[in-house]
This record gives sequence, C-alpha cells and structure tokens, in this order.
Amino acid sequence: MTPGDPRDGTMEPGDDSVTEVSAEVLDELGRLFGDDNPGVADEPTGGPTDVVQVVEDADVAEDVVVVDGAVVDDVVVIDDAGAAHGGTPADGGGPVPVTVIGGDDSPMGTVLPFSAPVPRSPAALGDPLIVIEDEPDVVDPATDVDPRFEERRRVWARRDRLRRVRWVKIAGLLVALVVMVSVVLASPLFAIRSFTIEGNVYTSSASVDEARRILKGTSIFTADTARARTVLLRDPWVSDVRITTHFPSGVVVEVSERMPVVWYVGTDNKARIIDARGVVIDVLDGFPTKYLQVKGTGSPVEAGTNADDAYRAAAQLVLALPDEIRPKVAALDLSPAGELSMVLKGDTLVRFGTPVDLQNKLVAVVVLLRRQDPKTIAVIDVSAGDPTVLGR
Repeated sequence: MTPGDPRDGTMEPGDDSVTEVSAEVLDELGRLFGDDNPGVADEPTGGPTDVVQVVEDADVAEDVVVVDGAVVDDVVVIDDAGAAHGGTPADGGGPVPVTVIGGDDSPMGTVLPFSAPVPRSPAALGDPLIVIEDEPDVVDPATDVDPRFEERRRVWARRDRLRRVRWVKIAGLLVALVVMVSVVLASPLFAIRSFTIEGNVYTSSASVDEARRILKGTSIFTADTARARTVLLRDPWVSDVRITTHFPSGVVVEVSERMPVVWYVGTDNKARIIDARGVVIDVLDGFPTKYLQVKGTGSPVEAGTNADDAYRAAAQLVLALPDEIRPKVAALDLSPAGELSMVLKGDTLVRFGTPVDLQNKLVAVVVLLRRQDPKTIAVIDVSAGDPTVLGR
C-alpha cells in the first residue's frame, strides 16, 4: 500500500477525502469483504480492511467512472431510488443491499459499513466508491418564486382592484344622487306660491312684506325660513314667530305679538307703550286710552328697547290685579324717588313704596278692600309691609 492509501490508516496532508477509522471498524469491514469467494466470511485477522469512500462529484460515463480525473474500476453506485449497484459499469453489476449507518446526516468521506458482502473483482484492491448520480435540485430564493405565493399575490391584487373599483362606483352613485336631489329640490314645481300670515295685528306691514319677499318663489325644501323669522322678530310688536312649509308650494307664518300693559310719557312728550317684560313696543305722538298710565316722566327710549325697571314692575303689578280690583284702578304713579303708587277711582291712593315684594303688598291691599268700601278710605299704605289705613 502506498502512503495516503486509506487502508493503511494514514492521510497525506491536505487530503480530506478519507477519514481515519478505528481497528474495530476495519475488522468488521475485513470480515464483510473477505476473500474472492463470495458468501464465505473470513476469520478475523486483525489486519487492515477496506475503506469505503463516499464521492458525490463523479463522472459516470457509459463504461467507466471518473473521479478527480482518474478512472475507478470498482464502485458501488446509488441511484435515485436509493438502490446500490456493485461492479463497474462495464460489468453491469446488479443490485446490492447496502445499509448506510448514520443516515442522511453522515458527512461525506466517512466509513460506511455494509449489511451484506458486495461482489468484487480480483483487481478491485483500491477504495470502493459510492457515486451519487443526480444531485438534488437547489432552489435559489433570489430567482425562484413559489408558484403558490405568486398565485396568492395575484389573488390579493385582484381583490384590491375590485375593492377600489367598488368604492369608486359607490362615490359616483352618491355624487349622482346628490346632483339629482339638488335638481329636484330646486325645481319650480316646489316653489312657494302661497304665503299666509296669522296673528299679526300691530306688526308693521314693511316687516311682513320683507318676509314674504324672502320666502315666496323659493323651494319649500330650501327656503330661508330663519332669515324671514329674524326679519319679523326685529319688529317691536313681535314676540315670537313660527314658520311652517306645506307641500308642495305653501308656507304659513304664525306671529305672536306682545301684549301692551301700561304706558308712560317720556321727556320728549311722547307716549311709550310697554309690555309685562318692560319692552317698549311702540312710541306714539298721542296718548293711548286703552291701557293704564304710569304717571310721571320716564326716559325717552326707542321702540324695541327696555324701559326702566320701575315701569316693568308697574306693568307686572297691573297683570297681577284680580278681576274685582282691576276695574277700580284709574292709574299708577311713579315718583321721582322711584316709589310706586296706585290711584283708584274715587281718588283712593294706595302706596306700595319701592317696587319690591309687590306680591305680598298687593295681597294685603286686596284683603283690606274686600273688608272695607274704598269710598271711605283716603290712603292705604303698605310700603312697610303691614297695611295702614287713613279714612276720609
């Protein structure tokens, strides 16, 4: 044997194709491969045995096997099905049962014992080689793509396109619907042609005409009822406004006017009519006769603004008068000091003092007048709370 021969258990430097094996493994291989008589196992001799070298990169031609440029005579070939064939290609060796210890994890170049003797020719003194004819396919992740992944990607891309198309269609339908509704609402078929106003007695005709101009001719669906209501509320006589549309072309305006309670003369010698909230609802050059007068001189405020609190208290006192007392009242009086008095028919004077706690003071006056005839009383003073009577 020459140096580097795997059967002598040595290796040349840099030669990693053969691996050292133990004496027990060599003995076992010697018994398996024995002499030239097939089927007869040799007695253990303790000497060197054959070494099996696994080689992948071998050129298998029609008649020979070439490894690293050298022709190998005696080989064991494992085909794609995992079956082993002994002998050279020229000998046409048949199937040989081969068992590889270590399975697929055994590295190349290890010693592989066999479960049964392999027929060998007398010239097969070299290393038996196991040649793997076909290498497994290697998938390059950089260039090869799983067809299932590609199919899933196409499916998701198609779904994404369909989703975008669906939302585009929905947006288009909404836009078309809005345009169609706008055209229908602006159609002259629903224009306001009937204008009805109710509850207006003292409301100025200018305010009513402006509200009519705003509403009439516009669609009942888009009519600016808020603007028309604001125009009417600017009138001092108007307390509240309600506007309703009636399909297909009608509108009804309901006006709630303020109720006049008392009036007083301002420093400009004009009468100012106020309601229970103290709002000046009208300014007149003459003196009205339908309402109670608060004697004295007040501020010359404009219509639509609030009068002094004393006049508001006087108006609320008049509204609180019971029906049995109201017809007996001739007028109210407000002194420059802000004290409120009531003058009854027959010249009976009722002093309330400052306009505070008027409800309790009025109750005391009503109880007293029910007990006594006002003709016998000159003055009733409830400014301090308890009534004081001064007879005639």
